[in-house]
Amino acid sequence: MPFAVGTVRDIPVRGALKLCGLTWAAECLWFSEAVSSQIASLDPISGKVVRRLDCPGVRTDLTTIGGRLLQVAGDDRVLRLVDPEDGELLGEFGNPRPGNVLCGLEATRHGLWLGYEDLRQVDLRDPDGFGLIDTFPVRQPVAGLTVSDSYLVYSDRDAATINLYDVAARREVAAYSVAGNPTGITWDGRRIWYCDFTTLQLRAIEVPGITKG
Repeated sequence: MPFAVGTVRDIPVRGALKLCGLTWAAECLWFSEAVSSQIASLDPISGKVVRRLDCPGVRTDLTTIGGRLLQVAGDDRVLRLVDPEDGELLGEFGNPRPGNVLCGLEATRHGLWLGYEDLRQVDLRDPDGFGLIDTFPVRQPVAGLTVSDSYLVYSDRDAATINLYDVAARREVAAYSVAGNPTGITWDGRRIWYCDFTTLQLRAIEVPGITKG
């Protein structure tokens, strides 16, 4: 049974119709919006958008890797590497599991984490060549994911939950029922932020016991 948890911060995103991806970089929240096909940077203190970048075919999650943005895009759910300063397309890479529904994406020092909605699994891959390092089966469909310490955190949009998976123990340890329907999620070192697909807000929750990874 999921634990109910309330939000500690809610930021409406004006003009958004379909929030999908979310990541934290340079003290800002970067989110992607599928109708406008844009990635935007938002100041979490003022709640104002400070930069917008065009990225045709935006789909589901995004992350940062090597100081650049990596976005799932297109019907084939390819990975697009984007310059965060001017939006220049720096590279495009195929979905490592062609035909499967890639939704979650996160880059850490351990590698690139990719979550699949239809397979209910998360792959850990080498960012150089996308070789498979490990695979973690999860209970729910993955809409977005983030990673902190030994915890993999993923969202289930339809069930309105954010779920914690202990990577070392290889098991799910908690599920949190949240307001709205979460898609992309990220970690700012203290709070878990998520895109609320229903109310078009960026919302934050605090989960005890998780520290910065």
